[in-house]
Amino acid sequence: MAMLKYNPFRPNNIITPGMFVGRLEEINAIERCLFQAKNGNPQHFLVQGERGIGKSSLLYYIKLIADGRIDVPNIGRFRFITASIDLGGCQTQMDIVRKLGRGLKSALSERDVVKNAAAGFWDWLTNWEVLGVRYHKEDGEPDSEEVCEELVGRLSALCRGVAGEIDGLLILIDEADRPSAQAGLGELLKMLTERLNRAECFNVVVGLAGLPTLLGRLRDSHESSPRLFHTLLLEPLELDERKRVVNIGIKLANEKNQVQTTITQDAIDFLAELSEGYPHFVQQFSYSAFEHDKNNEIDEEDVGESAFKEGGALSQLGDKFFNEMYHARISSEDYRRVLDAMAEHGDQWVTRKKIIAESGVAEANVNNALQALKLKQIIIQDEARRGFYRLPTNSFAAWINAIRAARAKSDALLGAGFNG
Repeated sequence: MAMLKYNPFRPNNIITPGMFVGRLEEINAIERCLFQAKNGNPQHFLVQGERGIGKSSLLYYIKLIADGRIDVPNIGRFRFITASIDLGGCQTQMDIVRKLGRGLKSALSERDVVKNAAAGFWDWLTNWEVLGVRYHKEDGEPDSEEVCEELVGRLSALCRGVAGEIDGLLILIDEADRPSAQAGLGELLKMLTERLNRAECFNVVVGLAGLPTLLGRLRDSHESSPRLFHTLLLEPLELDERKRVVNIGIKLANEKNQVQTTITQDAIDFLAELSEGYPHFVQQFSYSAFEHDKNNEIDEEDVGESAFKEGGALSQLGDKFFNEMYHARISSEDYRRVLDAMAEHGDQWVTRKKIIAESGVAEANVNNALQALKLKQIIIQDEARRGFYRLPTNSFAAWINAIRAARAKSDALLGAGFNG
């Protein structure tokens, strides 16, 4: 039996601080928001980006900063109570309110220093979590506005009661794009923040994270709610940052494993190229290459074979994000060649003429492909300009490009005995 080794890469989990790379501008911006809240001028923030871009990992890193577990240059350590929730499964405003209540209760349970001062708030949360008859409308559904009103009063009293012990309260809301506009997240946050201000509670800060559709979802809920937030758009990691992630992972593995693992520079370059800067992609390709390695030296062959094999990196990424669009809903190889040509341009608009030239597919077949792909909602047509199309996300393009790059590398290595 081969010796088991600790694999440091985490494609299915939030990235720990030891492997967190990049995002310095975003972190600095959020630290400024926290500093303002600490000093009575709360600045709320919103992080948006595609799937796999690292939103949840950034929120976790911010939580550690706010909790005082990571030092902040020129500031020291913050002392926030941090309530972290996600809105997966929330369909109504009361679903969101319930999640918020549970998050606050969990956050208070972690902070012994404020338990005595927060005893009344804790008791209220315990009773409020089940939302008794006090908050019911005639139709039996609890009234979120009444609940919000009392929540503001309780939060204000809590912040006054623990003044000097904490810097404030940070509410982190992940997957904020998941509820529909009808669930009223924007309306709820607008109401909550305004009433906190009227109650002179100035050290509560809200941070949201979601897909690029989040701002529109908030606006549909309440037209002025996006103005509450300082917005941050996460972009793919730079090339050197991707390579640093791989090197940090190998270093962590060698600190834990008896047998040391090395990695060639060509393999690092290949991993950085395949990922196209998406942190989840970096983790998945690196994890698969580490698992595939048999001689404790990860090389290009390990990266290529682990990407293409059954259950490998490309399969894992496809199952989570893209297979339905690229395989299940497409029966024609010509259609995939059209997508391949479009992927060269990321999520930018491409003309039909350029797609014909770059795909090598006959004009009539390209026309059929574009029509079918649009109907299947795999590509988007520009309604303002005739003959312009694009992929829905850059991450979809990155995955398609990774397939092509891995295939090209495999073909190049075949003559050297590569069996991908």
